[in-house]
Amino acid sequence: MPRLLLRRLCVRHRRRPKPQALAAAVSNGTTSAIAEELTDDLLVEILSRVPYKSLCRLKCVSMRWRRVISHPDHRRQLPRHHLQPLAGFLYADYRVLNRFQIVPALDPPPLIDPSFSFLPKCDDLQLVDSCNGLLLCRCWNQLNEHRTFNYVVCSPTAKKFVVFPDSTCSKKVRPFLGFDPAVSSHFHVFEVVEDWDYYDCDDDDLECDGVEDVVGLRIYSSETGVWSDEIDNGWSNRIRIRRDQKGGSKSVFFNGMLHLVAIQPVVAVVDVEGKNWRTIPLAHKDGSPLCGAHPPCASGPEGFIALSRDLLHFASTDSYGDWEISVWVLDDYYGGQWTLQHTVSTMRPFERTMRRRMNPDDCTLVWIEGRKMFFMFYDYVHCILTSYEMDSGEVRCLSRPRSYCEPPYLPYIPLFLESLADGP
Repeated sequence: MPRLLLRRLCVRHRRRPKPQALAAAVSNGTTSAIAEELTDDLLVEILSRVPYKSLCRLKCVSMRWRRVISHPDHRRQLPRHHLQPLAGFLYADYRVLNRFQIVPALDPPPLIDPSFSFLPKCDDLQLVDSCNGLLLCRCWNQLNEHRTFNYVVCSPTAKKFVVFPDSTCSKKVRPFLGFDPAVSSHFHVFEVVEDWDYYDCDDDDLECDGVEDVVGLRIYSSETGVWSDEIDNGWSNRIRIRRDQKGGSKSVFFNGMLHLVAIQPVVAVVDVEGKNWRTIPLAHKDGSPLCGAHPPCASGPEGFIALSRDLLHFASTDSYGDWEISVWVLDDYYGGQWTLQHTVSTMRPFERTMRRRMNPDDCTLVWIEGRKMFFMFYDYVHCILTSYEMDSGEVRCLSRPRSYCEPPYLPYIPLFLESLADGP
C-alpha cells in the first residue's frame, strides 16, 4: 500500500509532487487511509520532496502531518527546505538612518521592508552578521557618547525576531552568529573577546581597527536565554581573528561549531558550549602555508571561508602583484585534507563582461555555491554583483550599478520559520 501512495505522489520519478496534488491526494478517503498507514519515517521521506513554503500549507492536512513536519527530530531529514536560494546581499543605506537595501542575486528581486519596521524601535540599527537566513544586528538605544545597545536576531522574511542584551563584557568583542535550521530553530551568538590593552581604543568603539590576541569567549543561547560566563581561550595564545570590513565571510557555522578565519594559517573552531576547541591547518601552496592574508600573515584580510554542499571552502586572494584567487575544499574534515578546486589568475573575464578596467582592490568574494563564485565590485561610487562559473569561466552581471552601497555585504537567504524556538 505505501508503494501505491509513493507512485501516486511521483516519488519514484524524481519529480517534486505539486503541493495541491499532494493535499488533494490525501483528502479523499482511499488515499487518506493509505497515508495513515505510513510510518513517520516514510512520510518524512515523501514530504522531503516538497518545498518548505508548501510544507507550511500541508500542516493543515491533519494533526499528525503537522506533528511530523514540525518535530525537531525531523529537521536533518528536511535539511534545506527551510531555506530558499541565495537572494542577494544586504547593506546599509547610509543616506537614510535605519534603512537597508539589497543587491539582488535573483530575478525578480526579493521584497523586503527596507526600514525593518517589524523590529522594535532603535535609534540606530547596525547590521553585524548573518547565518542561514537569520541576521544579527545591534540596536543602539542612544546616539550620544553614553549609548548602549541590545542585540537583535531576526528573519526579515518571516518577520520574526528576538531581542536580548549584550554580554556586558568590558573588553573589546567581535560577535558572530551561529544557526542551523536543519538541527534546531535555536541560535547562538559568539562574542570573541580580544585583548586591546596596548591599543588606543575609544571606550565606545566595540571593534577597533586591526587585530589582537583572542583571550576568551562568551556565548548566548536562545534556548536558555542567557550568556555564558567568559570562557578562557582554548586555542593557542597567538590566535587572532579579523573580520573583513569589505564584507567577505570570516565565519561559518557547521556541525554545531563556529569556524573562523585566523590571521595565522589555520581555521579556528569552537562548539556552542565552548568546550571543544580545535584548529584546522590551511593548505600549502608553493611550499608555504596559506594564511588569512597575503603575503603570509600580513595585516590585510584576504581569506574567505564558506560552506557549500556541506563542505568547507577556503579562498585565498593574492592582490599583490598579479591578482589571483585560489579556492580549496576540505575533503577530509577531521583529517584536515584540503584539495585545490579552482584558480583564477586574471581580471580579464570580469573586465570583458563589465567593459572597463578593474582594480583588484575593488573586488570582493562574497559567496561560493557549488562551482560558482559571487563577487561584489565596489569602486566607492557604484557596486555591481557578478557571478563566475568555475567550469566555463563565464562572468555574468547580476545587478545594475547601485550607488551608496558601502560594505559590509551580508548574504540574504529567505528563511521561513514559524518561530525562533523548537516545538510543534
